Amino acid sequence: MKQDIARLFLAQGIERVGVCALQDLPQLMECRAKSRMPSRAQSVIVCLLPYYPGEYPERNVARYALCDDYHPAALGLLERVCADLGQAFPGHAFVPFVDNSPIPEVRAAALAGLGRKGRHGMLIAPTYGCHVFIGSVVTDLALEPDRPVTESCGSCRACLDACPSGALSEQGFVKERCRSFLTQKRGGLEPWQEEEIRRGGMVWGCDVCLDACPCKGKTLSPLEEMRKNPLPILTRENLAQALAVKAYAYRGEKVLLRNLKLIEQGK
Repeated sequence: MKQDIARLFLAQGIERVGVCALQDLPQLMECRAKSRMPSRAQSVIVCLLPYYPGEYPERNVARYALCDDYHPAALGLLERVCADLGQAFPGHAFVPFVDNSPIPEVRAAALAGLGRKGRHGMLIAPTYGCHVFIGSVVTDLALEPDRPVTESCGSCRACLDACPSGALSEQGFVKERCRSFLTQKRGGLEPWQEEEIRRGGMVWGCDVCLDACPCKGKTLSPLEEMRKNPLPILTRENLAQALAVKAYAYRGEKVLLRNLKLIEQGK
């Protein structure tokens, strides 16, 4: 059964697929999409969607957001897989989730044998490293779980040492200090928060901890949908174009213009 499922994912270009039991994810995330969970759900089919589009060393946008918004592309892939799964296993439910999901994605992927959680909080997968989005399909099929990945980062602390704002430490992650979080924060910023954005030079996101990871991976995504129309430098001139197709469009023009202004001040 799992081999048939893997073939249906592969038909959409998705190579890495695993399964974990829903009961092993007792703390589901609270989100609006939670109401879409199928009744009598038993299993979570987890898949990796590699997104690495190339290095682009001169950029002011985090690498995951360089290309066109992955949400509709990824959801479209999973919806097509679910349609095929529905035909292959009639009478069973298959509900896809991407990002806005009740499934704790990194934990589910580790339980499904697809990679391990790094100290930076991201999944580290074979071949593709940290550069993967995670998708899931929740089903009422009773599927045998894959062997979970339990290994850790060991003594490596490259991401902790590289974090410029102190958001990452041995004590855990402090979201409020993360430069990526600060570039997304609505409303006014405290002076130290503005200075972090100036020093970081990023209009959206921060890749410092991922770039420092020795297992980050630099294999180009095999999924064309994840590599469309990279825009490495966001400016006032191309902002309207970006807001039409990029993942950060949901945050709105005001936040991005604020960040652009701060970065200009720091030059």
